[in-house]
Amino acid sequence: MKFSASQSSLLSALLPVSAVVPSKSPMPALGHILATLRGNTLTIAGTDLEVSIENKVQVTGTEDGKSLLPARKLLDLLRELPDVQLSVSITKANRMTVSDQAGKKYNFSSEAVENYPRIPSIDGSAALKIERSRLRRMITKCLFAVSKDELRPQLTGVLLQLKPEDIRLVTTDGHRLVKITWSGGSYAGDIQDFIVPAKAMSTVSRIAEAEGDVEIAFAGNQLAFRVGNMTLITKLIEGRFPNYSAVIPTENKNTLKLDCEQFTAAVKRVSIFSSEISRQIRLKVEKDQAFVQAEDVEQGGEAQETVSASYDGEPLEIGYNAGYVLDMLRQIDSSEVLFELGTSTSAGIVKPTEQEKDEDLLMLIMPVRLN
Repeated sequence: MKFSASQSSLLSALLPVSAVVPSKSPMPALGHILATLRGNTLTIAGTDLEVSIENKVQVTGTEDGKSLLPARKLLDLLRELPDVQLSVSITKANRMTVSDQAGKKYNFSSEAVENYPRIPSIDGSAALKIERSRLRRMITKCLFAVSKDELRPQLTGVLLQLKPEDIRLVTTDGHRLVKITWSGGSYAGDIQDFIVPAKAMSTVSRIAEAEGDVEIAFAGNQLAFRVGNMTLITKLIEGRFPNYSAVIPTENKNTLKLDCEQFTAAVKRVSIFSSEISRQIRLKVEKDQAFVQAEDVEQGGEAQETVSASYDGEPLEIGYNAGYVLDMLRQIDSSEVLFELGTSTSAGIVKPTEQEKDEDLLMLIMPVRLN
């Protein structure tokens, strides 16, 4: 296989593919990128056996072929080279050479292409299209609440629900839950539920940075996201996602509005004095004000701040994990945040006071037992 291309075009094409290449693997071939040259089109692909990415780049082809490229070394080299025209050749003995017109020359050894696993494919038209910025925003808003508990694999992914009336992403780790809904889509198929690995969703968010649409297609236990010349295919997590609707309270009649920036700053400062183990803060709400408190008995520290608020309900005192509260406040785009509260032991709902057009963001946080 032989071709030439600019340093910048090769680097830009390889970077998104390298996102799924494992840094360590019992299969040495997985540390490589599969390259297939046909004419002037170079197709490159990487996989970790769960998530695969394929990308295409235009080059000047001299000799068609299929080879493995050592991902880490090649990327490290390209990052250090200026944007010049490079010649690349790979022999049948799995020796790769990168050179330029100035006489620079770099040789690599590679794995045999026969050792590389088959890259999956999903044929057919997309089930729906969604604007890249929209999907990226939805992923960002919910990804922080994905569980890391491998004993509950369904919670380590993102629930993608396709309905004729809306598209939903839902995540939960048992302590908090995020549901973001977009009703501006054009999906016309049957209701579908997919549990997508968090790594796949995170990678989709990164490769969907430019303008345009993301096409979503599915077949069997695989889901494909097509972004321009790139296609990401992921295996789906098997099993059923918990019935999240059943845990979202409908009778939280105590409403609390706070200035988001002011409340965030208060929680950050007060949480410095919370227990390093529980990260517990105490939220005490009354009419027109809220008290944010923390105490660390072992270290002998305590803190309290008063935040102006608009509160409609009975006086209430409730405990939260400060880190969980801050994670949710970071997702609020409006100047004020709305808490819908029930009792000191029931889940609270967190929302922006102003939602984006066709979007509904709802976050749920479980309280912690007050010391």
